[in-house]
Formats: sequence, structure tokens, C-alpha cells
Amino acid sequence: MRKLGLFALPLLLAACGGTGPSLGQAFSAQAGVSGAQVDVTIVRVYDKATGAFKYNETEYRLTQPQVTFTILAGSVGGRVTGAQVTVNDQSGNRYADVNGQYIQNFNARLKQGYACPDSSGNAAPGSDPDTCAAASRVPITRQQTFPEANNNGTIQLVTPRIAEYAVQDCVDGSCPANLSMDVTFSVTDDLNRAQTVSVSKAPIVVYRVSDTRREE
Repeated sequence: MRKLGLFALPLLLAACGGTGPSLGQAFSAQAGVSGAQVDVTIVRVYDKATGAFKYNETEYRLTQPQVTFTILAGSVGGRVTGAQVTVNDQSGNRYADVNGQYIQNFNARLKQGYACPDSSGNAAPGSDPDTCAAASRVPITRQQTFPEANNNGTIQLVTPRIAEYAVQDCVDGSCPANLSMDVTFSVTDDLNRAQTVSVSKAPIVVYRVSDTRREE
């Protein structure tokens, strides 16, 4: 019996101290990026007397995209700390030369894939899991869309330089069709681990609002 007891003890210790991930320690999230658009207005100015071309007046309006994260049920939360962006043309080549790849600031909190329970013990989707005891939290898949009211204007995945290249293409000929961006978000999860969430081929629409002639 003494030998049996000594043999069983290591098995019990191994079962309690296994190296596999514990429930609720995994980070699992997906992302989507949509709504990026560059609206271009062109006025081509000519000499009234000679008809010779003088210069172009251009304006653009850059609409930044929305970013939606889906945090899967049971996932830990985290903080998005940055985004690496590569802008590609319709052939899949990098657009705007070296200006088509860059890192942007992105500061956003991703909530856990849990919710606080309602009075019936079911998940209350609008609740913040950080406001209730961990033991009472209910797993739930949740979505968060950025920018939010508190960080509107600070999340910019498309740089003005990309818009300027698009304007020049519109001036020279056709506006660029089927621009897209690949984005890799850097995340530090709640257990202080580095994570990434990637999005491929998020569209950037370039729209020619008007292209007119003026003489002066």
C-alpha cells in the first residue's frame, strides 16, 4: 500500500499542474474593416484668352473606415495598440510606393467574451464584464465597432498621403479602381501576451465627384 500511495501522488500532481491552457485564458478575435473612401473633386483651369492650360485645382474628402472586432465567447479581452497597413492596387501590388506601407496608432479596449448575467442568469449583452464578479460571468460572442465616441478621429487607417496619390491618379487619367488594404492589428491581451488580428483586402473606394473646366 505504501508503494501504491507514492505512485499515485505524482499522478495527482500532474493532473493539477498540467501545462495545457486553462478555460478562459485563450484570446480569440476576428476583425473587419469597411467604409474607407476618397472623394475627389477636380477643376482644370485654362487661360481665357489663349485656351492654354494653366493649373489644376483639386480637393479630396477622406472618410476613414470603421473597424469591427468580434470577440468570441470565452475569450479574454485586450487592448489594441497599433495597426500595420499595406495598401495594394487592383493587381495586388503595393500602392503609392513606400508610402503604401505604414504603422498607425490605434488605442482601443477589447472587452472579454463574457457578459454579466441578468436577473434570470442569462447573458446581458450590453453589460461590461469588468463590472461583475468573474465567477458570475456568462460566455458570449460580442462585437465592438471603432471609432467610438471617446476616440472618434484618433483611429485613422488611411493616411492623407494615400488620398493624395489617388487624387493625382484621377487627375492624370482614371481614378484607381479596387484599392484595398491589408491590416494587422497588434493586441496585448489581458494576460499581457502579444496577439495579432489580421484583415485582408479591405476596400478603399476612390470616387470622382466632379471633373470640370474653368477659364480665367
